[in-house]
Amino acid sequence: MLLPLLPVAVSAILVTLPTDSWGRPGHTRDVVHYVLGYVGGLTVLPWLLGHGIARLTRAVRARRGRTGSDGTGVPDTP
Repeated sequence: MLLPLLPVAVSAILVTLPTDSWGRPGHTRDVVHYVLGYVGGLTVLPWLLGHGIARLTRAVRARRGRTGSDGTGVPDTP
């Protein structure tokens, strides 16, 4: 998670500085889009993908555990 720290920090500095550009029309919109892109692209999207893959894997394993190992749909008995 620390790997993208340097590029994000450098780009955040470039977006926010110099402070006199904040009066320019559209700069606030640019900053909002930057934050949405980086926060969404570097934190939320990977978390959603990991969460979705984990749930899918859990569901597939649960289905395999219910059907039994021989594929007949009958649960294994000890």
